[in-house]
Amino acid sequence: MAKHNYYPETLKIQIIERLLAGESGSSLREEFNIPGRGTIYKWKQWYLKGEIHRLKASSGRPLEQEASIYQTLQDREKELELLKKFFSKERW
Repeated sequence: MAKHNYYPETLKIQIIERLLAGESGSSLREEFNIPGRGTIYKWKQWYLKGEIHRLKASSGRPLEQEASIYQTLQDREKELELLKKFFSKERW
């Protein structure tokens, strides 16, 4: 089996739907030459949680743009918490 294959989002969804329809994960892995045993099940988990956008990435890692937006959001939330603490102490 080859590693680092690219599977388009639409193909991943078709594989997941076949898995949900009752086909075995190992037979689908063989058919589509998917190296990792847990790969299909990870795709299934994301699919069932509604995280279909994660299937667009070539690996399980978040897309770079998505990761930077998430980091920016976390930074803003930390700033907001600090400001809340500062202003709550100042008023009392």
